[in-house]
Amino acid sequence: MISDRSAKDPLLASLGENSWMVGVRAVLAIVFGFLLLLRPAAPLDRVVALFIAYVVLDGVWTIASALWVTGRSFAGWPVVLEGLVSLLIGLLALLWPLVPHRLVVAIVVWGLLTGVLELVAALRLPRTGAGYWLYATGGACSLFLAVLILMLIHADQAYVVSVLGIYALAFGVLLAAAAAAFRKAVRSR
Repeated sequence: MISDRSAKDPLLASLGENSWMVGVRAVLAIVFGFLLLLRPAAPLDRVVALFIAYVVLDGVWTIASALWVTGRSFAGWPVVLEGLVSLLIGLLALLWPLVPHRLVVAIVVWGLLTGVLELVAALRLPRTGAGYWLYATGGACSLFLAVLILMLIHADQAYVVSVLGIYALAFGVLLAAAAAAFRKAVRSR
């Protein structure tokens, strides 16, 4: 049952009813993080393929969920743009296979752009419940990833892959918690 407060806010009501879509993004990030951490010293071609698969899947799902939840593309423009950035970075990584420095640059650009867009999306969310703060923390986490990877630009591949894996796990957990918070915000006890 939707509460009175969330019934007045159509975005929050839609997020609560479709929180599973945010949850799917969380699962994608967590699986990506675990796969990276299982073998941080994996050959570069496998790391690149895994990164491409993650950002493309996440990008497509992000766009689809933003359009589904908002019902109008302009209402969820930061999230749609975030999905497009992920798709473009995935395509760039596909064009630059096996070039470690360029992959690191792609990860930094992806972290910066998606982090900013996640923060913008969080600012557009209703300040009801913890979902807003959790989503904003996910954006800050993406920005932190970009800065950290930029500082580690000359680190060995296993270290960079481990940092990316830890980020993906943390981001996935934050998204899962945000999805639960959105759902809780619209449900009356």
